[in-house]
Amino acid sequence: MTTTKTAPTGGITAAQRRVLSYVASRIERDGYGPVVREIEQHFGFKSTNGVMCHLHPLRRKGCVDWLDGCSRTLRVTELGYATLRGDA
Repeated sequence: MTTTKTAPTGGITAAQRRVLSYVASRIERDGYGPVVREIEQHFGFKSTNGVMCHLHPLRRKGCVDWLDGCSRTLRVTELGYATLRGDA
């Protein structure tokens, strides 16, 4: 059985925080979000499903959003940035 540790701020796990931080840094660097495959390669996930297992909870918690079916629309919300700062 696997246990998941929740980060102290924002109710997100440490792994979700790493993904959120990576997405935010790519947006800051490139001006747009990474595609799922780039996140997969960066973290060494075995499939894009592993990425989505982090992104969907972040979306439900209001930290990220994207347009379904459209590439490079992944964005960090104000709540997501607040969570990264420790304000949420």
